[in-house]
Amino acid sequence: MHPIRFEAATTDDGVHLFHYLPGNDLAVTRHWPGLRQKWPEEGTRYTEWAVNNNNMEEVAVYVGLVWRLTAGLDRYVIPTYYCDDAERYLKQTPMLVSWEYEVDARATTATTRDKGFVPGRTAKPLRAEPTAAELGNAGRAGLFRLSTPRDLVSALHAVLFDASSETTVFAVAPGPERLQRLVSALSGPTPPTLTEVLQEEGVFVDLTIGSDFDYYDSVMVASRADLRHRVDDLAADYARRISAYELRLDELARVPDFLREMPELSGVVLDVP
Repeated sequence: MHPIRFEAATTDDGVHLFHYLPGNDLAVTRHWPGLRQKWPEEGTRYTEWAVNNNNMEEVAVYVGLVWRLTAGLDRYVIPTYYCDDAERYLKQTPMLVSWEYEVDARATTATTRDKGFVPGRTAKPLRAEPTAAELGNAGRAGLFRLSTPRDLVSALHAVLFDASSETTVFAVAPGPERLQRLVSALSGPTPPTLTEVLQEEGVFVDLTIGSDFDYYDSVMVASRADLRHRVDDLAADYARRISAYELRLDELARVPDFLREMPELSGVVLDVP
């Protein structure tokens, strides 16, 4: 087990930043051997938790960490680039916005990874003769509501097959006016800053997962409030959870045994808000 440690920083305009950059030292170091076996199509470690034989149990830890960091808030996600796939997995029509966040998964420091807000991108090609609406939506990002941790897993399903993947969660206080402020901040003519996107109680979390060689995972947290204690407490809790999980690995004989362990490892239940 490699402990989860966040580097803290503060921007010139007072936004608190926390970066988890594990590099090659991912948090879970002992893996269930069954991850490398052939599994059925449904009810698997991938369909349930987006865990596979490349991006392993650390993905379940990330899901729990993101969800618990944003507790008590309404959560919205931009699954970078694959908006149409996210629409299919989440079974939602997205709110289209102009800007999405970008992290360079090949870079190894917080400063070099952070590219800030960039124009929204989409993998959907335009038809030979696109309609005016299709032209207007080209290059826009999709913002989706996350109601339960399972929705976050679905967002990961939409993106987790490239050399790297990125999902950005915006958590705001409940209420339609807070959502409208978020959509407006992400839809202006110029790229927003974190200060403009973050609302008083809001939390921003970017989860980037590297799959290919020389692409690396990261979790970036931003807020106006100083979340140092919450971040440290969660990191310590996951150290305990991962250690306990690795000690129980030899007891996991079958897929159902593995799936029963994931809520304990992640700290969340998929279908509970």
